[in-house]
Amino acid sequence: MAAAVLMMGLMPASGMAADNSCSGQLDQVKASLQSLSSNIGAAQSAMHKDFDNATSKDYAKAYLDALEKLNASVTDASKLVNTSYDLSGHTSPLAEGKVNTAVKTVTVTMGNAVSLAQAALDEDNTKLDLAELRCDQNTEDAAISYALDAMGGDAASQYRKSKVTACKIVQVLANLQDKKQKLDAIRKDGYPLLHLSAKDKKKFAGKQRTIQLRADLRLYPIYPDNVQLENAKDITPRDQTLLLGKIEGIDLSYNSYYKWSDDNWHKLNLYQYLIGDTRASDKDDYICYPKLKLTSKVKVATCVKVKDITSDHIKIAVAAKYWYDGDSGVVKIGDQTIPAPFGYLADVSDMKEKKMQDLKSKVADRVLDVLAKHSDAAKKAQDFKNQCSG
Repeated sequence: MAAAVLMMGLMPASGMAADNSCSGQLDQVKASLQSLSSNIGAAQSAMHKDFDNATSKDYAKAYLDALEKLNASVTDASKLVNTSYDLSGHTSPLAEGKVNTAVKTVTVTMGNAVSLAQAALDEDNTKLDLAELRCDQNTEDAAISYALDAMGGDAASQYRKSKVTACKIVQVLANLQDKKQKLDAIRKDGYPLLHLSAKDKKKFAGKQRTIQLRADLRLYPIYPDNVQLENAKDITPRDQTLLLGKIEGIDLSYNSYYKWSDDNWHKLNLYQYLIGDTRASDKDDYICYPKLKLTSKVKVATCVKVKDITSDHIKIAVAAKYWYDGDSGVVKIGDQTIPAPFGYLADVSDMKEKKMQDLKSKVADRVLDVLAKHSDAAKKAQDFKNQCSG
């Protein structure tokens, strides 16, 4: 709507020739700004379609509506914001006995967004400078401001409305770049949730035996290449599937360590459990993975129960079941509530998908199109100012 109004306000005056006179040059600036406004509107529509095609209509609508709602009252592009999470200090593997702590929500200012979006453009080896749009500034290019003043009326306010639309596209590109950078931070070691242990004594074949479990629980967007599945050749590791915000589709991976009596620790990793498959009601028991041989006589299984999960936490219980000489026993880590931004982490994980990487490139192209049109308008405005400013 803002783009359409701007086009009407900037239409060249009837019958005015586009010559070297000041009035003719101002007419050229008007026409160039009209083209820029039209380009911004087209870029916004194309970006919406890009999201629909890469994700789903429901996900795209929810994603873009959230940005609009967050900035519903913004009329100055430099005041546009988005939200993210500060994962710094939360991505390194946890020491034994530790549970990851809550992650802070952060505001992505327009200045932050320009830096992130420029990094995305630089990945495509562009030489265009996003600073030219002045999204993070509440003043305009001097030549454009001079031309807008010369046009009078509501030309300046309509330009600012159109600029807000353009800078929202920049915020979207920044958000995708931010998630891609966060993916790189957890690509190798995953996002750690807990690293806890438990031990208990149980009677097997008439004797008390100490059984132990250590669980290093992580979310892996990409299954690590160097993992050896000891005694588990039938287990097929997999990368995280495309989630589109569906947190119950997240695979959690359990680096599991077992210790039987006086034997050494055995590392049997990684067991992957889909959260949706391990959801439990109060009456449900643990979901146990198939038995694996620990020794010639001892078998073990990792058992899991997800009691609750939301976009910002999970309540989970982990146990190990041992079998020996016809007897069985269980050692439990017990219920653990872990704060984690699962909705955000689902989106971060999705950035590994080619369709999401292509989406980021397409949004970058939309920004580049706007930049090219803006550069043309700025050049014409500069020519007008040079000749007609007195």
